[in-house]
Amino acid sequence: MADITPRNLRFDFAPLDLDVPDEALGGVLRALGLSLTMPYLEPYLIRTMKVALRELDDPVLAEDARRFSQQEGHHFRNHAALNEHVRGHFDGATAADLRSLEADLEADYQRFSKERPLRWNLAYAEGFEAMTCAAALAAAEHRAFEGPGMPGGEIWPWHMAEEIEHRTVAFKVYDHLVGSYFYRIAFGAWAQRHYLSYVGRFAARMAEGLGRQPGRARLGPMERSALRNYARTLGPWYDPAKIAMPAGVRELLDRYSGMLEPRGAPAPPAAATSIGMPVMKA
Repeated sequence: MADITPRNLRFDFAPLDLDVPDEALGGVLRALGLSLTMPYLEPYLIRTMKVALRELDDPVLAEDARRFSQQEGHHFRNHAALNEHVRGHFDGATAADLRSLEADLEADYQRFSKERPLRWNLAYAEGFEAMTCAAALAAAEHRAFEGPGMPGGEIWPWHMAEEIEHRTVAFKVYDHLVGSYFYRIAFGAWAQRHYLSYVGRFAARMAEGLGRQPGRARLGPMERSALRNYARTLGPWYDPAKIAMPAGVRELLDRYSGMLEPRGAPAPPAAATSIGMPVMKA
């Protein structure tokens, strides 16, 4: 069994501040675009795992799938709260357009759940998890969540750390029930393009709403690490179980687990960010 702990935490968020230089704005808006997808993408992953559980004959893997789904449930609820702050930062027309894009994305995922076979949905789930794990590993390697923070504060290191913690589940479920390398690559790549297209559309609409033109993204050391990590997911011998936990991630996970102590027990202090200090609720 993988070491996966569902952590039912809730975050409060400081008012959104997007007064950042143009060269940094693109990355901030893409992160917020990612957040806007979560209340639709992650319930889709949970639905997919629920169907897969009917066919899993491995009780250990089934328990991992259940814990994966519990983590994803806590993720999307926190992102839904953050997204309220995101939409509230914009005028009514921009917020309505963001809502319309969200409805389109939800319609896609509902259609996938109803019309696509389980193996296709498992390939989508694994493609998404492989891509986001590659990015989370790079962020951990380069300590991207230390110092000045992103809008949303500690939701990002918490989510990143749990993505790494449950990195094996979607792959193992896919491998157990489907197993085809070529199917995984073909439909996983389609899933990644589909998902990233929505992130880009959200970011572009927010930039338009701000009346700003973000600078062209540059590939820094962290982005290059993410691309190298992603390239490894494409090989026939890829297995996320072989990926070691990066330095510092276990400490993050232990700290978030400590926030689940009974009420009245002192919780470890959260790291302040330049964008605001989130308040954690167990």
